[in-house]
Amino acid sequence: MDWTTIRRETACCFTGHRPNKLPGGYVMDETALAPLRRRLRRAVWEAVDAGYRDFLCGMALGVDTMAAQEVLALREIRPELRLIAVIPCPGQARRWRPEDQYRYRELLNRADGCYTAGPSYTPYAMGARNLWMVEHASRLIAVTDGSPGGTANTIRLAEDHGLTIIHIPV
Repeated sequence: MDWTTIRRETACCFTGHRPNKLPGGYVMDETALAPLRRRLRRAVWEAVDAGYRDFLCGMALGVDTMAAQEVLALREIRPELRLIAVIPCPGQARRWRPEDQYRYRELLNRADGCYTAGPSYTPYAMGARNLWMVEHASRLIAVTDGSPGGTANTIRLAEDHGLTIIHIPV
């Protein structure tokens, strides 16, 4: 994919917690996640209604995975939408449970493009991925409980870069 075709003004990115901070935990219980998933779906719809067409997703377990699923579901009826997987490095899912690895591969296969932030894992790989997304988007959909960590860091980056931030409470 040619990255110059991503227009910042119509690109939206996501940030959010891993499953341990979400309802249902790593089981990813759909019943427990249903209210959060509805709020996330609404935020994606609102972004589309506001003219966003490219959705940049970091592809981590938890919110990223749910966000990618929501974009792909919406793409079924809005084929102009694009899901761009933005991964920190090759092998991101190497240590995940087999079922999570399967879901990850399925999402990557359905994505319209994939950007890899670095050639291998480093302590800065996730930050580099998040910075790339923020630099290429004008809206951030953030699912957060307000705790410190990668999600909070990405929100600060987005504030510094002037993105419109849509907060979704866990």
